[in-house]
Amino acid sequence: MIFKRGNRDIAPIDETQKKDSKIGKFFKTTGSFLKKHIKLFIVLLIVLVVVLWVMHSRKVAKEAAEAAANEPVTSTVSKMDLQQSVAVTGTLTATDTATVTSTIGGTGITGIEVKKVNYQEGDYVEAGTVVVEFDGDDYDRKLLELNAQNNIDNLQSEINISDYQLKISDAQKEIDDLQDDIDEDQEWLDKNQKYYQDIKDAFENGQKDAYNGETQRYLEQSQIVYERYGFTIDTYEAKQKLVDKNKDTIKTLQDSIASYEKLIEISQLKQNYAQTYSQVDAKDDVYESMEKTQVSAPISGYIITMNVEEGNNYTQGNTVFTIADTSAFVVEATVNEYDVANIKQDLPANVKFEATGDEEFDGTVSFVAVASEATISGNTVTSAYSASTSSTSSGTATYKVKIKLNENDDRLRVGMTAKVSVVLDSVSNVLAVPYDCIQIDEDGNTFVTAIADDGTKTNININKGLESDYYVEINGEGLEEGMTVEAIVTDAPSTDVMDYIYFE
Repeated sequence: MIFKRGNRDIAPIDETQKKDSKIGKFFKTTGSFLKKHIKLFIVLLIVLVVVLWVMHSRKVAKEAAEAAANEPVTSTVSKMDLQQSVAVTGTLTATDTATVTSTIGGTGITGIEVKKVNYQEGDYVEAGTVVVEFDGDDYDRKLLELNAQNNIDNLQSEINISDYQLKISDAQKEIDDLQDDIDEDQEWLDKNQKYYQDIKDAFENGQKDAYNGETQRYLEQSQIVYERYGFTIDTYEAKQKLVDKNKDTIKTLQDSIASYEKLIEISQLKQNYAQTYSQVDAKDDVYESMEKTQVSAPISGYIITMNVEEGNNYTQGNTVFTIADTSAFVVEATVNEYDVANIKQDLPANVKFEATGDEEFDGTVSFVAVASEATISGNTVTSAYSASTSSTSSGTATYKVKIKLNENDDRLRVGMTAKVSVVLDSVSNVLAVPYDCIQIDEDGNTFVTAIADDGTKTNININKGLESDYYVEINGEGLEEGMTVEAIVTDAPSTDVMDYIYFE
């Protein structure tokens, strides 16, 4: 059918043409939309790709994690040398160190001038070498003064002794004279005692009764005795008293002689003491002071510190210099109370220094303290505990140990930090595995799990030997060097996939 519009003929539109026209219109519209939003579509496409990659990575990581979790951790039975040791850190010191002081000077003396310093820090000196000299007093004059004073004292002692001896002589002469008088008078008394007694009796009887004729008889007898023998009762008794008095005088003189003899003995002892001790000591003090003007090295070694300078004043007791014998070295260290019980004298040790890298030096434990550092420095248990808690964070006691190096080395210096392993025990060429390979069953038996090449697992009962920091000596039937054994690791591989995904 043909339609007309005006003078034109209009042919009818085919359905197919209508459909093609709609599709074209759609693509035209879509193309226009895409052209306007091309950036948005690119971003969405990138996001889609990333999501798909993440999903794929999670799947791969999960499979890898599951496979790793099912794969046993293993180690190998190896032959090795093992050591059980205690690690300590210490400081290198010389085998013998001396801090030298001087006692020159004394109370009230604030300084003695340093006259000469013969050596400086770093110099090597032999024992007995004069290192420092002080300007001393005129000791020759002091010796002359002492000798003069000693002579005076000795002469005075001799004079005192001579004077006492003279007094003894005089007293003895007086005693002898008195004794002669006593002997003479006593002889006369003894000779006339009978006549004296007769007169005495007549006198006493006459005194009793003056009218019985006895008084007359006494007077007559006294007259006869006086005329014949020349004494009376009074003269006889007076002579007797004189004898008694002279005897008392002799006793007093004898006591004086004994006192003088004691004084002589004391003077002689004093003189002997002075000549043997005090005078000698005084001279020795001068000689010692003379010696103190020179300060010598007590040992052979290197001067570590020189604490005086020429022209300066030195005060008694201060350090003059410090010297160290570096022909051998000792590491001084401290260990806690848990380790010190295992450390014994003469145990071997391995020593390292930062200055010498990984090189090890052989040493031997030469000293182990029996008291803690805090106990030695404190006066009471309380102060000791306080001191120990201040030195360690846990409050445990520490003990000093010394490790002597078996050989010297020119690279070593006093004060270097040393890391020491004190070897408590050691074994050589034994089978060993890491700690993680040791297992214990329900019955308390110790075993390791051997893994064959095909993955088969076999438990082998073992006995443990020496334990080091990481390895354990083992022995048991069926163990062989190179055998693969399972390790029980507490921190197994994570099965969380996100732990294996990293974003940058």
